[in-house]
This record gives sequence, C-alpha cells and structure tokens, in this order.
Amino acid sequence: MSKEKENIRAMFEEMFFSPLTNFFGPQVSEEVRNHLSQARIEILKAMKTFIESEIDKLEKTVHEK
Repeated sequence: MSKEKENIRAMFEEMFFSPLTNFFGPQVSEEVRNHLSQARIEILKAMKTFIESEIDKLEKTVHEK
C-alpha cells in the first residue's frame, strides 16, 4: 500500500473507530471486543456499498451527456 493510502487509512481509522475504542477501553471482555470488530467490518461494508452506488450514479450521469 502506498504511503499516501496508508495515511488516508490511518486518518479514517482515527476518525471513525478511535472514539469507540477509547470509550470501551481495555476493560471490556474478549466477547465484546470480537463483537465490536465484527460491527466495524459491517460498517465498512455498508460504507463501501454506499460509495460504489454513488460512483455508479456519477458514471451514469457522465455517460448520459
């Protein structure tokens, strides 16, 4: 991964997931950490689906012109 992409990923992680991690902290059980990790994956999948949908809309708009 390029340094620029790595920096963007790190900023994304910090913005979206650090508050959650800081809120729960290390005192939560392994079960809770696993659940939060799975929830994080689902959030990222939803965001990916949304972004892909927006890209499709923009591509259709460009091709219609």
